[in-house]
Amino acid sequence: MRIERILNNNIVSAIDEDAQELLILGKGLGFNSKVGDPINESKIEKVFELKDDTMDKFKMIVNEIPIQFLEVIDDIVKLFKMKTTKDISDVIYISLSDHLYFATQRLQENVVIENPLSWEVKRFYQEEYAVAKEAAKMVESKLEIELPDAEISNIALHFVNAEVDSDMNDVTHIMQLIQEIISIIKYHFNIEFDEESTNYYRFMTHLKFFCQRVIIGETIDEMDEFLYQTVKKSRGAIFECIDKIGVFLEKNYQFTMSHSEQFYLALHIERLLKRKNN
Repeated sequence: MRIERILNNNIVSAIDEDAQELLILGKGLGFNSKVGDPINESKIEKVFELKDDTMDKFKMIVNEIPIQFLEVIDDIVKLFKMKTTKDISDVIYISLSDHLYFATQRLQENVVIENPLSWEVKRFYQEEYAVAKEAAKMVESKLEIELPDAEISNIALHFVNAEVDSDMNDVTHIMQLIQEIISIIKYHFNIEFDEESTNYYRFMTHLKFFCQRVIIGETIDEMDEFLYQTVKKSRGAIFECIDKIGVFLEKNYQFTMSHSEQFYLALHIERLLKRKNN
């Protein structure tokens, strides 16, 4: 292979036999070299083969990030692919490189930015969170930087964002909405929940999928009207809370809860209350 472009002393680009552009990392690869020179393969440490649009963006940030960070990012992506069966977009190289480098810069200045969605990320994206924990250990081992729990959640969110068919805005909105609904329930009943209980886990799982439907504007209504009215009359206090949630969703998300959605949400809240009162 021959050098196509020199980005800095340690990073060059080349074209392989399939006309695919490669980004090649290695200490001194670009030093005293010029376009057209053969690449010294003994100096190659990492090779990135990304799609054209991603490659262009990646080349824009590699000059700002030390080579050792880029090497760790590549190792983290390989770890994710090894530990999961999920498809992940090349955009992870850009988002995670940019985030992780500047996060470590902040840590050196003793600035830690908490992630308010850490609990939800840990609960709903357990596979991504588990890999993120291993990634944090990798960062500590190779870069001698200890990442706080908030950054583990951030790494997991970048995995989620880069997964095929995933949208970061939707993921963030869903988790924010979950928090908002839980707050309404807690304030209405003036209680705290046992977050380790089975009923709470079932409730959160139901709430996650309900909030997904809210975000995309999808309504499910398969409720027997007689059953709905019967349950509503017998569980007045719970449906007062449901009404508050309904008003909130109408005002902030332009979403009208169907009787079916009210019914199942009420049943989950009832289980939580019974568990709390027992």
